[in-house]
Amino acid sequence: SGVAGGGNLDLAERVESSLRSRFQRLVNPKENKHEEPVIIHESMLSAFKGVPGATCLSRGLLPDLVWKYGVRWNSNDKSWIIPIRDPLTNKLMGWQEKGHERRIFKNTTRVKKGDALFGYDLYEGGDMIVVESPLDVVRLASVGIKGGVSTYGSIVSMQQFNVIRGADRVIFAMDNDTSGRESSVNLLILCQEYGKEAWFFNYEQTEMKDVGGMSKAEIQYGLEKARHMVHGKKALR
Repeated sequence: SGVAGGGNLDLAERVESSLRSRFQRLVNPKENKHEEPVIIHESMLSAFKGVPGATCLSRGLLPDLVWKYGVRWNSNDKSWIIPIRDPLTNKLMGWQEKGHERRIFKNTTRVKKGDALFGYDLYEGGDMIVVESPLDVVRLASVGIKGGVSTYGSIVSMQQFNVIRGADRVIFAMDNDTSGRESSVNLLILCQEYGKEAWFFNYEQTEMKDVGGMSKAEIQYGLEKARHMVHGKKALR
């Protein structure tokens, strides 16, 4: 009986200890780990070089414009380094790395690309052409078309939209794929809600999914024949 009694006592002590531990966790909850913010300096971009001329031309991009838009090259991974900046202050927030030959696609830790608008620092008024990929902005400039900005993908944040709707005239040229078309529908609705007049790129004369793969003539046609939002969802076809 002594052994049995001792066993019950051990069990009772373990239960009591467990209850005390649970109580302490409730009274003194464990603090979440504090993650130090990543400090980004402009000088960090100096670790990267200019994009090789042949690499630029292989995508239809003029090397001097690639440099002007701040795009750099990671020679170790053979990838494009695309800066992510605050559209109002032009402060460097981080960068996006995009592989040239291999499928590499990543952003600087915790950078909010939804706060940025690539190419906005070079927008001088007039038509603003909104595309998904930053390199498509450089493609537009390379064929002599100014005013391109990129949202870094098909998702457009309210911060980005608020900057975009300040443009003189907006033409949305989101990718001609499922996510791009969904984005265009959302942008159409936002423009209607906020009373911002807009046009949508006309893809009827090309099989390309974005301006980055188009000839100058195809891009010009899509812009000149861009459909006005007054036509509603028909403008997106």
